[in-house]
Amino acid sequence: TGLAIDFGLSLGFPKKDVERLYSAAMFHDIGKATIPLAVLDKPGRLDDGERTLIETHPGAGYDILRDNSAISPEVLDGVRHHHEYLDGSGYPDKLCAESISDLVRVLTISDIFAALIEDRRYRPPMPRPEAYNILCGMNGKLEKPLVAAFKDVAFKR
Repeated sequence: TGLAIDFGLSLGFPKKDVERLYSAAMFHDIGKATIPLAVLDKPGRLDDGERTLIETHPGAGYDILRDNSAISPEVLDGVRHHHEYLDGSGYPDKLCAESISDLVRVLTISDIFAALIEDRRYRPPMPRPEAYNILCGMNGKLEKPLVAAFKDVAFKR
C-alpha cells in the first residue's frame, strides 16, 4: 500500500485518486481469504490446479466487496483487475491496454514490485535493483513510461 501511495503521489494524482488508490491497495488481495492456507503458504512451486485456484482471488475479492456501497467502482476495478496486463495475458478478465484504468496500472506495478522485494515462504526477498529490472523486462505487459516513473519510488522507499 505504501509503495502504491508513494507512486500515486509522485505521479501527481489528485487527492481523491490517491484515496481510491489507497483503498484499492488495502483491499486488492482480500480474495485470498478464500484460498486455503496450504496453497497460500506452500513453500514450493504451485502446481497447475493451485495456480488456477490462486487466480480466482481477484474475482473473489470483487465478489466480497461489490455489494458494499462504501466501496467505489474504481476500488472494485483495482481489486478485480490488479493482475491484468496490457497485452491481455493477465487475469481474471484478460483485459487489454485500453480497458485497464490508470489506477489499476499503478496498482499492478506497485503490487509486482512489492511481491518481489518482500520475504515470501517460497523465496527470499529480492534486492530492489533486481526487482526493478524485472519490471523493466516485462515488455508489453506494463506501461513503460509508468515503469520508468516508478524508478524513484522503487529505490527510495
